[in-house]
Amino acid sequence: MTQPERKGPLQDITVIDCTRALAGPYGAGMLADLGAKVIKVEPPSGDGYRNIPPFLPDYAAPYEDSLGATDYGAPFAAVNRNKRSIVLDLKKDSHKLAMLKLCDKADVLVENMRAGVMDKLGLGYEVMAERNPMIIYACVRGFGDSRTGESPYLDWPCLDAAAQSFGGLVYANDGLVTPAIADIFPGTLMALGVVSAIHHAQKTGKGQFLDVSMYDAMMALQKSAVAQYGFTGKPNPPGLQRAMTLYPFDLFPTKDGRIALAVAQPHHWDLLCAAMGRADMMTDERCSSNAARLENVDWVEEQICTWTTSLKRAEIMATIDGGIPVGSVQNMEDIFADPHVSARQMLEECKPGGDNPEIQMAANPIKFTDSPTNLYQVPPMLGQHTEEVFEEFGIQVPED
Repeated sequence: MTQPERKGPLQDITVIDCTRALAGPYGAGMLADLGAKVIKVEPPSGDGYRNIPPFLPDYAAPYEDSLGATDYGAPFAAVNRNKRSIVLDLKKDSHKLAMLKLCDKADVLVENMRAGVMDKLGLGYEVMAERNPMIIYACVRGFGDSRTGESPYLDWPCLDAAAQSFGGLVYANDGLVTPAIADIFPGTLMALGVVSAIHHAQKTGKGQFLDVSMYDAMMALQKSAVAQYGFTGKPNPPGLQRAMTLYPFDLFPTKDGRIALAVAQPHHWDLLCAAMGRADMMTDERCSSNAARLENVDWVEEQICTWTTSLKRAEIMATIDGGIPVGSVQNMEDIFADPHVSARQMLEECKPGGDNPEIQMAANPIKFTDSPTNLYQVPPMLGQHTEEVFEEFGIQVPED
């Protein structure tokens, strides 16, 4: 259940969150989960991500303004819990001034608008920094920001599918990777950048601007492939690479699904052969070494599949018993029932307003011994905390 006291190692940090959709809110959500005081600034129409299903029983779209109804779906809730929501129309001068006053007392501002949008509003980094030299201004953009480096695509819009394609992930996997990794990974890097910049500011007394390009993040995600091309000048063939460096390192069919088997060390192969009851394959020249298995991958795969298809996933897991890296291919029903998830407290419950039932969401995966984190704030309804936040900051709520 939600707890009223905000916890975590970033309790002393205040973040003004002007992000929308997924990439930016994911990163800001990580900061919120780590204990930062995150104030989500939304336009009067709300973050468009609120309107994406599935919804709770008493859902009402933000513009319907139904009192007590929940105005968000599951995707919004997942990345905006532990935040408070205020409404500002940044096209109005009085609202822009209120925004500046909030940032005067904040440590961080995060946004993921297209390059130049905040500058045109008079809310760019230089304006913020002149008023608050310690502020960290962080953003996720499709192709970066001119402050850190030019790009011929700088002004282009960008979404997950485009960034995955530009950055080589679609080529490498012969399709899009889900969930939206070109949103989630850049958002994560932004959160890391914010924490790093705070550390620097505390040492130097000066804040700074930082950005994460979605394109750049996808390149960084493929450091091994980048290095391989840098070494050889030869790109990998397109599509999922079944056997490029290690084998078996793949998914195999079972009686009730699929299972991952990963052999990274010579003794892993011997343990797998023992589990399969195939001691002969420990010394067979076609598979006794990783190089031989790569050379004879079709035959090796056939031998392993003969074994895996005769058993269920749980039987294979029990037979291997942790001897080699192995993982059952699980859906969400499997994950929610997995004893690991319960033992690690990786599901947290909260109860939105109205007559809605309790909902469960993924907990913070970063576990601390001395500054544990918690789910203390249910996902906010649009503008739910406007008056509360402005009173807290000692600022008058703009009326026009």
